[in-house]
Amino acid sequence: MQEEIAAGILQALGGAQNIVVATHCATRLRITLADGDRAAPEDVARVHGVLGVARSGDQIQVVVGPGAVAAVHADFQRRVAEGARPAPAPSHDAPVDASPEPDRAGDLDSHRIHVSRPRRAARTILAPVHLLIDIITPLLPVFVAGGLLLALHNLISAPRIFGADAVITVLPWFSGPAALIGIIGTGVFALLPVLIGFSAASRFGASPYLGAAMGASLVAAPFIVDSGAFPALRLQGGGSWTLAGIDVLGVDYRGSVVPVIVVAAVLAAIERGLRQSLRGAASFLFVPMLTLLFTGALAFLVIGPAARLLGDAFATLISTVYHASGLLGGALIGALYPLLVVTGLHQSLVSLELGLIAGGGSFIFPVAGVANLAQAGACFAVALLARRGSRLRAIAGAAGVPASFGIAEPAVFGVNLRLQFPFVIAVASSAVGGALLATGDVEAVALGAAGVLGFASITPGLGVRYLACVVLTSAIAFAATCVWGVFRRPPLLVASDAFVPADPPGRGGTLGV
Repeated sequence: MQEEIAAGILQALGGAQNIVVATHCATRLRITLADGDRAAPEDVARVHGVLGVARSGDQIQVVVGPGAVAAVHADFQRRVAEGARPAPAPSHDAPVDASPEPDRAGDLDSHRIHVSRPRRAARTILAPVHLLIDIITPLLPVFVAGGLLLALHNLISAPRIFGADAVITVLPWFSGPAALIGIIGTGVFALLPVLIGFSAASRFGASPYLGAAMGASLVAAPFIVDSGAFPALRLQGGGSWTLAGIDVLGVDYRGSVVPVIVVAAVLAAIERGLRQSLRGAASFLFVPMLTLLFTGALAFLVIGPAARLLGDAFATLISTVYHASGLLGGALIGALYPLLVVTGLHQSLVSLELGLIAGGGSFIFPVAGVANLAQAGACFAVALLARRGSRLRAIAGAAGVPASFGIAEPAVFGVNLRLQFPFVIAVASSAVGGALLATGDVEAVALGAAGVLGFASITPGLGVRYLACVVLTSAIAFAATCVWGVFRRPPLLVASDAFVPADPPGRGGTLGV
């Protein structure tokens, strides 16, 4: 059975020469094409055993179900590697109606898959977004769990929430359990490069365990050096390690996304080249070691320092623009901040923020607050519009909660960026919030949770103004996303293939999983 499915899919996609990479998750094949115009997704949908098909640029996602996806993927990979001729034309036993069903107001899940052929320019622009989505998607449960735990920790450890003092101050015995909750939640995002390394390496066709090992090395390097495990590297004063004139520990990879993806791509290329050069026992013994060695050298000496320079440049630019442009600067930084979160460059703002706080007040924390609440508002709107009982509603609702308390990654990567336009709305809403903050001269005098509880970190007397800004920003994002969901959902949601279920044979996937 899996042979017929794999052969039919391969033929409909233009043959082995048109396949760049093929991966799979729990229910779907994810196939990136060399030339999307050579593929016929409509024919893929007619292959007997295919439960749903969706297209996003040059990527095709084919739902075959949890019981068959691994076997189909293995046979598909074999056929691609061999350049085998596909089987005869796919079965037409289960025709698919590719046109959308009649509109049902407020239901994002009421449309079958519409196969579109985006323009090549659009495909090129969106390719990095689709790559990011592929890598982040398997990590969604971890993001949501970590975000909710951190939101709970912030709720019980921040003052002036349930009273003048924090819960752990009123109930000292609860400080231990609260710390445990915080450690577990923080660990998810602090060690994010390990998870990203695993997922990205798998996406690029490399060993995912080598990707995870590389991510662990990037995160652990400062702690290993400071622990004294390698005395030769522990210089006077600690925290410094220069190699070839480069400060190796100058980059903090904790919570980073894009630099680790770049490292994983380099790792995949190196591993592929080594496996072509070394065979048999030599491959088993030396390929993993040399892959980590070469990739690590490039990561610490080239990729990391480049990311640091870029981050420092962003920090300087942001500070200059905000202070020189007033309302316009606030809007610009408000729109830019969510994009920094996507790339991980927001981590580079920490040193700038600490310096601003030491000097009397930071604009970065309030901007982060409105940006997070904008993502939460858009996410809650998606949950409201999604079909009752669907996986989309569950994910969006769960991801919106931590975003409200300052942990936006689940909402950004789990929902809004995957659906694309909610993220655009959140960025625009964040720009409005940034302008309001700049107009009101709202600044923070301490670090904290950049969400609804962030008023505790704001300059005394301006907490209410901060709350008004974040609530209004969230309301704008919520309302705009609802309007978009009602009037524009078929082409935008379906084309992005954010959520594809295992529908009965003969149907295209919908958004309700």
